Amino acid sequence: MIEKIIIMARWNYFDKGDYYSEWHRIYEGIAYIDIDSVECCKKCYEPLAILETAMDKDHDNKAYTLIKKVADEMKLPAFVVLYKHDGEKISQFRVRRVSPKVSPTYRIASPEEWLEYLRSLQNECKSCKGFQEVEW
Repeated sequence: MIEKIIIMARWNYFDKGDYYSEWHRIYEGIAYIDIDSVECCKKCYEPLAILETAMDKDHDNKAYTLIKKVADEMKLPAFVVLYKHDGEKISQFRVRRVSPKVSPTYRIASPEEWLEYLRSLQNECKSCKGFQEVEW
């Protein structure tokens, strides 16, 4: 059973791992975790938020330890973003803030609501404009 779990963790949604990930997993004694997304300012590329994304399969246990540590160090918000799609486009998000504070629950958001929040991050870039905390 453990062997099956280890093998399953090696593959993405398309039953194929990426080359770097496969290469890295050959070696004992080293570890890495990918960061799925860094939202950045369109003007100056300043990091604005760190995201861990996944297809929403009605699970609540998406790991976020690394993005929280990175975001806390950089003083950025971090989120776990789960998404559902209808085969063509995203139909719903479930978003959980994990930095600086960890929200106990996910918040359901439409694509328009999440887009509005991401745009608000752009409008409040601390390098291009006076930074103010944007609530989510």
